[in-house]
Amino acid sequence: MKRRSFFAAAVGAASLSVRPLYAQSAEVTLTDVRDLFQSRDLGARRMVQDSLRHEGYYSGAIDGAWGPGTNAAFRALMASARYQRHASTWTFAYEVQVIETMFFLTSDAYM
Repeated sequence: MKRRSFFAAAVGAASLSVRPLYAQSAEVTLTDVRDLFQSRDLGARRMVQDSLRHEGYYSGAIDGAWGPGTNAAFRALMASARYQRHASTWTFAYEVQVIETMFFLTSDAYM
């Protein structure tokens, strides 16, 4: 019977549960954007909704709540050619990509 080293077993187990870090290996999910949105203060959530409205993705109340309108707005934003063009080049950590997605329309880099 062959025995694997503890290190090899630990690395193998860890690699199954580690999230990909780079854009080329993982797409930002709507669920992760929603979770980040809901973790922010009311002012930040309203700013994001206002930016979505200004760009034509959102038409609901600027209330800071994640509802069907905010969900649909982010779905449309993430499907847009502009977002896809920029997101496909991101090479930073996945968590930062989620932040960049939420604040995509408020960043001068993408205007």
